[in-house]
Amino acid sequence: RVLARRRGRERRPRPRVGRAGSDRRRAEDARAAERRGRTTAERALREARLELERCRRAMDARGGATRARASTSHEMMAMGTFASAFDRRLGTPRQPSLVPLARGRVELDARVPASALEGLDEFTHCWLVYVFHENTDLGAGAEKNGKVGAADGPKSTLRGKIRVPRLNGEKRGCLATRTPHRPCPIGLSLVRIVRVNGKSLDVAGADLVHGTPVLDVKPYVPYSDCVVDARAPEWVGNDLADGDGPLTVDEVKLTDAGEAALRAAWERRRKDSLYESADEFVAFVTQALGRDIRSYHQRLGDVAPDTDWRVSLDGVIVVYRQSAKRVVVVGAEN
Repeated sequence: RVLARRRGRERRPRPRVGRAGSDRRRAEDARAAERRGRTTAERALREARLELERCRRAMDARGGATRARASTSHEMMAMGTFASAFDRRLGTPRQPSLVPLARGRVELDARVPASALEGLDEFTHCWLVYVFHENTDLGAGAEKNGKVGAADGPKSTLRGKIRVPRLNGEKRGCLATRTPHRPCPIGLSLVRIVRVNGKSLDVAGADLVHGTPVLDVKPYVPYSDCVVDARAPEWVGNDLADGDGPLTVDEVKLTDAGEAALRAAWERRRKDSLYESADEFVAFVTQALGRDIRSYHQRLGDVAPDTDWRVSLDGVIVVYRQSAKRVVVVGAEN
């Protein structure tokens, strides 16, 4: 009888619960891990290339390199560092002023006196000049020799064209866009001045990632910086009211659980937050998700509506779902 019972148990089929969903989530996790690994490897390669270029330049200087080469290279030291509500490239606005509540702070380097900021608070806006330091291909611009082509001689390792998010991946020349991937990876952003406090400058509407090296701060001068009759191509648009084409989001909704999680997450990091209240932080999250922050591959891919997307905003991992032009915030994590 005991043997019969054992055989009976062996013959019972095991229930399959949610196998398709489980397989899909495992595949998604594997793809995410692969992307993280690839990004880490690209960053390591970038650092190695930059270090190799620094060593080469040092050897050239000791060995009497040609003046022609030296004249094309300009060493610069950052005057400060940017503390941002966006600590990763994913989720950082593609342009300044798209998220007016995006807070940030320029913290001056020790060698720059606080007096350098005196008088800046008399202006409403300023320009930030900075380095796209998180580019995974940053080292390509520092290489001495590019790839060699048989027909037209040496070729640059830099990409001449990039895929434009507004055009769903259609290509344009990098200098006809605002891409971070440029021959000289320098950024320029117009931000609103909130306050000057000693050796720090608080701004709003920023599109810089946390830790960005700031090269310069320049006041915005309306009579010379504002071009009333300036126009851009149709695919760019000429006004914020023109929308963002495929990046437009019609609605950002917070579930009760999602909003409660956001407020609780803000409370846990209240001392370190760039926002003075949970209400302000929730409003910022809503603005930040008001445009599709996913890549064109993710937007055009076959993604289930219940897929959980994650983005880090002011140190809080916001969990949301997106279906077509509608975003729903479902949770938050610290």
